[in-house]
Amino acid sequence: MPWLTCRGPGGGRMLACRAALGLADQILELRRRLDEEHAAYKRKLQAYQEGQQRQAQLVQKLQAKVSLRSARLGRARGELGTLPPELGWEHSNDLENALIRLEEEQQRSTSLAQVNAMLREQLDQANTANQALSEDIRKLTTDWAKAREELEQREAAWRREEEVRVRLVQCAARGAV
Repeated sequence: MPWLTCRGPGGGRMLACRAALGLADQILELRRRLDEEHAAYKRKLQAYQEGQQRQAQLVQKLQAKVSLRSARLGRARGELGTLPPELGWEHSNDLENALIRLEEEQQRSTSLAQVNAMLREQLDQANTANQALSEDIRKLTTDWAKAREELEQREAAWRREEEVRVRLVQCAARGAV
């Protein structure tokens, strides 16, 4: 970081500088991990929502087919009431199979809704963690800025002391001549 100088013979200055740089690295790493986790949760939630949408569409299609077949079956029975009973079983079996598939799809849809709710809860938790980490980052940034300011003040004081020493040595050298 070009605006943060870490020069000088004093070990305290170097330690404060290293601590400030360490805090900055921690902040960046926390932010990166948080962003990765947040993106992963969003991808999972999106995938489950898309799956739930497909299931809902399939359920609607199956319900439409069942309604259509029921209507056809009712009309056919009304029109062909004199057919032998064996012929009616085939249509009844088709209707039964469609109802079974409809129930299965409704169960899948319910299951996906539960998974979706769970993922939403996890996303809420991740957002809460994100807010907490953002607050931590804000505090660390504030602490880091204070440490940097303190370091700059100490460096300025050290330079002033060094200038005074140089002047004293020069004055002493002039007086000795």
